[in-house]
Amino acid sequence: MPRGSEIPEGIRSTAVDLHKAGKGYKFISKTLEIPPSTVRSIIVKWKRFNTVATLPRSGRPSKGNPRRKRKEKLDEADPAGPASEKDGDPDKPDLLSKVLLAAGNTDSNSTESKPSKEELESSRPTLHSGDKEMRDLNSSCEEGDNTGQSDSDEDPMSSFLFARSTGEAEDQERVDHPGRACDTEDPDEKGESTVEEDGDAELSDTDEEDPLASYLFGRARQLTGEHPQHEKRKNSASCDDTPEDDPMEQIFDPNFDDEKKIYAGSSVSVRALLLLLLAFILKHDLSKAATKDLLALLNLMVPGCIPSSLQFIKKHLTDIDKKTEIHLYCPRCENYLGVEPGTECGVCQQRLSKKSLLEKANYFLVLPLENQLRKVLKRLHSKLGKHFTKDDYVSDVNTGGEYKHKEQEGSITLTFTCDSSPLLNSSKFSVWPILCTINELPYVERCKNVLLHTLWFGKGKPLLQCFFTPFINELHKLSHEGFTWEDESGLELNTSVLAKICVCDSVVRSAVQNFQPFSSEFGCGFCYHKGELVQKGRGYTRVYPVQVDGCDLRHMAETEQLAIVVIENGYPQGQMGVKGHSPLLLLPSFDVVKGFIPDYMHCVCLGVVPEFVNLWLDPLYGRKRFHLSPQSLKNLDKALSAIQPPDEIRQRPRRLSERMDWEASEWRAFALLYSPVILRKILPNLYYKHWMLLISSLHTLLSQFATQEEISCAELCLVKFVSQVPSLYGLEHCSFNCHLLMHLTDCARNWGLLWANSAFVFQGVRSRLLQMYARAQSAPSNIFKQIVSYDEIIMKGSDVLKDAGTEITDLFSSMTSCGILTKSSSCISEDVFTLGCGSQRSLTVRELAALQSKDTRPVTEYARFVYRDMLVTTLDYSVSCKRNNSVIETTSGFVLVESVVVDERHCSCERSSDCSCRELVAFCRKLLPSNSQPTIQNEQINRNIAEFLVRVRSSDELCAVTCQDIVSKCFVMEQKGRLYVIRMPVL
Repeated sequence: MPRGSEIPEGIRSTAVDLHKAGKGYKFISKTLEIPPSTVRSIIVKWKRFNTVATLPRSGRPSKGNPRRKRKEKLDEADPAGPASEKDGDPDKPDLLSKVLLAAGNTDSNSTESKPSKEELESSRPTLHSGDKEMRDLNSSCEEGDNTGQSDSDEDPMSSFLFARSTGEAEDQERVDHPGRACDTEDPDEKGESTVEEDGDAELSDTDEEDPLASYLFGRARQLTGEHPQHEKRKNSASCDDTPEDDPMEQIFDPNFDDEKKIYAGSSVSVRALLLLLLAFILKHDLSKAATKDLLALLNLMVPGCIPSSLQFIKKHLTDIDKKTEIHLYCPRCENYLGVEPGTECGVCQQRLSKKSLLEKANYFLVLPLENQLRKVLKRLHSKLGKHFTKDDYVSDVNTGGEYKHKEQEGSITLTFTCDSSPLLNSSKFSVWPILCTINELPYVERCKNVLLHTLWFGKGKPLLQCFFTPFINELHKLSHEGFTWEDESGLELNTSVLAKICVCDSVVRSAVQNFQPFSSEFGCGFCYHKGELVQKGRGYTRVYPVQVDGCDLRHMAETEQLAIVVIENGYPQGQMGVKGHSPLLLLPSFDVVKGFIPDYMHCVCLGVVPEFVNLWLDPLYGRKRFHLSPQSLKNLDKALSAIQPPDEIRQRPRRLSERMDWEASEWRAFALLYSPVILRKILPNLYYKHWMLLISSLHTLLSQFATQEEISCAELCLVKFVSQVPSLYGLEHCSFNCHLLMHLTDCARNWGLLWANSAFVFQGVRSRLLQMYARAQSAPSNIFKQIVSYDEIIMKGSDVLKDAGTEITDLFSSMTSCGILTKSSSCISEDVFTLGCGSQRSLTVRELAALQSKDTRPVTEYARFVYRDMLVTTLDYSVSCKRNNSVIETTSGFVLVESVVVDERHCSCERSSDCSCRELVAFCRKLLPSNSQPTIQNEQINRNIAEFLVRVRSSDELCAVTCQDIVSKCFVMEQKGRLYVIRMPVL
């Protein structure tokens, strides 16, 4: 257990890695922002105990002073007599007098002969930083480290990401060591145009060398008779660096023996165990030491079941190294330098050194898209263009007007995001990735195959011109020349690539477009709304109320002209919100206005919804009509805790009193599914009707299909919602997020419904990025390895575990969080498969009546099945797992699934003599519409905006449903004995 004020183990490990890389104490102290004395104690502890983990106090070796121990031992033997007169083994070399002589305490009357000069130098402690022997030792250590690092996957640059300013570190150094305040030279004082010469980083290696450490390890080497340099090289070659064949190459080799088990009689194959082991390591982000211990433990239980070294894991997780590119930028002006920086910056004439740029973390990583696209297309080329669409309906991205207008034969298009994510709730450091998806893949496949292109980490934000340069350069090449790839049949194809859609929040979007932020005049990147500055509390805020005469939309040609006017005339505040050219103007075939979308995850789920909920519950507005009392909050919390959501909602509802910790998906579930029911009798009627305008439009824009008429109706609802905000809540609450609601329908017409291009698609990869940084403070190169390895393991899991048992596949599914599609299943047809183990039984009389059949042959009963990536379970299974997936909508209405059976019938197909046709049938109880339905009529809209909320009542009538009858999955909720059903939107 770590002590209260103890340095985290991750930082201690990084300090040891830097020490092994030849860095001095002072350099490590500056990099990790910890005192040099702490660095020294970490290194000494590592050398003595060979670990950085917190040792239990009961089992920790004694930390007493070695000199004191020796003196106490001498006093116990003979308080007065000299060492040479004591009895003992005459052949054992006695170094006590040498030690005492080195310490300055040798008795002048001692009869022991003086040690030689060589012996004295080897046993004497180093007491000053300029000692020649210590410099020699450090140089040998550096050679030893460099020799042993060739096969290591440890990234010595990881801690440079956390480096603070030199001045701050130097001040801390002077506080800790006032006597040595002037011993070193501040590298910033060498010259303004010099970053750092190649050898400067090693100058401080001897300045902070611990005398006690060199003394203890020097004596150990003398006793063993080993040369210091030999000892260093010996230690650097750890057991996990032992060269051996890569088992991962055998695991997925088609000639590998699939039947080989880890031991006789086991159901687990060797390659299945190794796959599970890799999934376990990636999920829990195990350190090298923890992984080695895990391997040793498994081999102890089942000797020889897996390789005992880390070599196979390191090779499998780091084969991405050869493809990753390190792109550098100038530390002074942030000018893009490329892979090879040269000796001088072309913009500010800063002298450059590649080594110093890497040490100061003036770089970001790029994984070229071409190789990633080649892998994805080879595996999924049969699914290109297979979107689930209907004629004359707007649905996925390929049904959008802009997509159809610019569609090109033989090419694919990308949606990319460049949103930043703060690290560890800190405003100092953030992660900036560029993530991409292929628009020609169906929505489910897009979510599974997110491509990581660029990864930047550091304080503040990057210079966007520099940050986007590698992405723009590669898209230029891929758009003009394309790239070649082979499908599964071996046919070679050439495909060009275009980036069409950019998804980001409002802050990043304005920066990438090079527009004014939304807090300034003309701060909207989609129209020329000027905004109004009004008082809010003690300050002022810019609001965007609905304009009666409308507002003109922006276009790319006008935007380019305004940018030229601003640059030629030098307008500091820009013109009509345009501050200059966007860096994405250089991106081929990309529209810097229509190519951006008002992402609903940011403007609705993290914007409008929490804004209004906080207004209702804020005590500051206790006298307003819309305010909800503390008792109302308790009632809402109670209602939320009773909800049993379907599996599409991954997190169970949390109380509104904990809303400050809610994520975007929780706000989405609250708005779309929970709020229409639980707010019905709590929120005042006028405000409830206003709220339902927003929810009704969102249900339309997040449905599987929508007609142009339905989209126009949703547009009217959103305009009505925004226009009523000033009169109901006050003009100061007509925020920019509310204004963005009026641009959602244009986005749906151009690029498909809101779910087709939302930031939710990228949330899984972004969450894994943050988790990897938070757990281990890994370097960006390690993040690339883990992200790619995670995706590869998921892809290979379906092949390796194809014939594995239920326990193995379920464990793999839970560790990789890859959903129900990898769990044990039995395929019924192309879009239908069952989950779990079935049981044989005969149909009941009611079921035979529902089937209108008299055939009493046995059937196989299941509790779960999947139809078009939609999980459906029986009522009993839903009750047991507290997740309700048993309500669906069919062509004849809403039903509640009671049982699921698979009927196998022998047929006369000529394909095979033993062919049998399998059909899945769900026996369901009908849910009939109630006589009184929630109704909210609006004269201007001329429709019931609450028609998505249906009140039902259960019946005893049983019906038989096949998969062809299923229309959608539904969410059911009970309130005061009444059942309400809502069609599930696309989440």
